[in-house]
Amino acid sequence: MRNLRLLVILIIVLIAVSFVQREGLSNKQIQPAPTPIQSGPTPTPIPTPIPTLVPSTSIPIPSSQRNMSSFAYPGSIILNQSEKEMTLQSLDDPTSITNWYKEKIVNLNMNAKSFVQINTNGNILNKLVAAKSGFKISVEISKKNNEGKTEISVIYS
Repeated sequence: MRNLRLLVILIIVLIAVSFVQREGLSNKQIQPAPTPIQSGPTPTPIPTPIPTLVPSTSIPIPSSQRNMSSFAYPGSIILNQSEKEMTLQSLDDPTSITNWYKEKIVNLNMNAKSFVQINTNGNILNKLVAAKSGFKISVEISKKNNEGKTEISVIYS
């Protein structure tokens, strides 16, 4: 029995010594030297020009082209219409609809124009905004990936 106790104590001592040696080796391992930070030219921001609205000296838009019905996309269904807003629906491709509105805005010789087209996972959102001589038109064209219909929102001010 006494030999068994000595054997157990010896095994415990060997495990403890082994553990201490492992800890000692892991602390003595050489750590890689840190990479020096390289200094180089500091990037400088590039100024972006800010667009400014230039007063129009051209002919104002005729009142016949300022009414809401002139901004109804051909073949679309009018869902809602007031004096300043209109909501439409079309089965046409959003790109075709966007191009029609872009052409309409260009043909009106509007000074300030902004066209933004976003397609995320088949969900389309196109925004067109244009202004001229106190007249502003905002068009939003949207289509969800799983729907066959394209919604058009026109705001006139």
